[in-house]
Amino acid sequence: MARNENTISAKNEVSIASTLGRTAGLIGLTLLFMALVRFCAPVSHIVQHAAGTALWQRAYVLFHITSALGREQLIMSAIVVVCFLLAFALQMGMLWGWARWKKNS
Repeated sequence: MARNENTISAKNEVSIASTLGRTAGLIGLTLLFMALVRFCAPVSHIVQHAAGTALWQRAYVLFHITSALGREQLIMSAIVVVCFLLAFALQMGMLWGWARWKKNS
């Protein structure tokens, strides 16, 4: 029986439980980072400083945002995206480290 090159071996498959755990972890880390933006004063000040830069002002012009509500929505969207990307990078780093540790032990 010839082996099909397109099939994935059972060894390389990721279980549903693992996928759900990773998803829950990613959501949890994203919410944790968003809480840091809200409740940690130094992080909040960094976000406020970034939102006041000339580059950020050009983003308002680029997206034709003229109202205060539109500015707040753009800032919030950026916070969510950045927190998600940070959480994703952290999770991928932890998974890489876990795989490396398992391989060496």
